[in-house]
Amino acid sequence: MSLSVGIVGLPNAGKSTLFNALATRRLAETAARPFTTIEPHEAVVAVPDKNLQQLTKLVKPEKSDPATVTFIDIAGLVKGAHKGEGLGNQFLAKIREVDAIVHVVRAFFDPAVTHPHASYEPGSKEQVLEDIEIVNLELELGEISQKPTIYVLNVEERDLKNFELIAAVEEKFSQKTLLISAEVEEQLIDFSEEERKSYINQLGEGRSAVERLIIFAYELLGLITFYTIKGGKEVHAWSIKRGASALDAAGVVHTDFAKNFIKAEIINVDELISAAPGPEGLGPGGAWKEAKDKGKVKLEGKDYFVQDKDVIEFKVGS
Repeated sequence: MSLSVGIVGLPNAGKSTLFNALATRRLAETAARPFTTIEPHEAVVAVPDKNLQQLTKLVKPEKSDPATVTFIDIAGLVKGAHKGEGLGNQFLAKIREVDAIVHVVRAFFDPAVTHPHASYEPGSKEQVLEDIEIVNLELELGEISQKPTIYVLNVEERDLKNFELIAAVEEKFSQKTLLISAEVEEQLIDFSEEERKSYINQLGEGRSAVERLIIFAYELLGLITFYTIKGGKEVHAWSIKRGASALDAAGVVHTDFAKNFIKAEIINVDELISAAPGPEGLGPGGAWKEAKDKGKVKLEGKDYFVQDKDVIEFKVGS
């Protein structure tokens, strides 16, 4: 799916720092000055998926591909963006192209980082709410239709449990809100896998804040995941809009699959995994055969509505 999420917000809110954390590499320049980002940066980001990990362990394929979400780091805006102030025209034009928004809001205090419109102390609850309103108003005045939005409150590490701030934002704007320390998440890029897991475990969340953001963004786009296993050599997670048909899913995998669609054999990924006895599974085709023998694999036509976590084997003609 070619759906994308735009990262927006005021200058110096931490958009590019968060983008680098999402991309797991430093693609965007970060600095304590306005308009560090001029040209938008894009990153195709893998969706965290424990089911794909389990399928890969079961099948032992040569290749395993995750579903993805495209994030775009967009230039910051200031009051008057709808009239062309700052980089307003560029900002608004790019926003019109994306399907959803991650609105990064500065919720930290740092005297070394200037705030473009401070009426209150930067990082205070009052300033956070005002900053959100500034961006929302510019989007409205720029005649951009309402887009699905997640608010990311960029906090200092010590404020990662400031649930009172989340409650204030969600009560006023009725949108999903996350607390993230973009600086910390960017630093995790340099951690070893063991160090990273240790830090995440200390937070008690199970996943990093960025991983949770990716999953929320995926859901915000209305996407679900289905899987294919190609000859025991390739396991692939695919994204598709909720409510899509088996024929739509076939077209996502390959246009010829949709053109020559006959039937689809389908099983829920949990049922397929549980069909494999023992931690080593049954090899490339064994788990599928075992599930089929137990009547767990359904035969569906082109109008079947694909469900989240379906594993699909398409039957196509020549």
